[in-house]
Amino acid sequence: MVILSMEREALLRLLAEEPGAAFEACGAAIRAGAEYVVWDHTVPAHELARSYSRRAQHMAKIGNPMLGGTEAVAQLQISGDRPLRIGEAKVENPPTHFQLFLTADASRVVACIGIDQR
Repeated sequence: MVILSMEREALLRLLAEEPGAAFEACGAAIRAGAEYVVWDHTVPAHELARSYSRRAQHMAKIGNPMLGGTEAVAQLQISGDRPLRIGEAKVENPPTHFQLFLTADASRVVACIGIDQR
């Protein structure tokens, strides 16, 4: 997979434009130096909605709900067939994985999910 070159400050600006705990936590992690990547390929939003809806149900069942999961799945569902880029950020303390969903032109973060990795 090809990685899209995205400046840290540009991603921080995009995250700051959206309300929500997952966006804020991801922004704080990236500001603190978390590693991040945004891939150059896109996936239809409805496919992501289906996958992450199942993932959210599983995580809730095992007692590890996803920060922003409900909001993210809803946003992915209403995005329909729109192609979205996928990104991620990882922080070690506490170990957290953030999943990012951006517009095809990477001009907006549509949804963000935080997953505790403990």
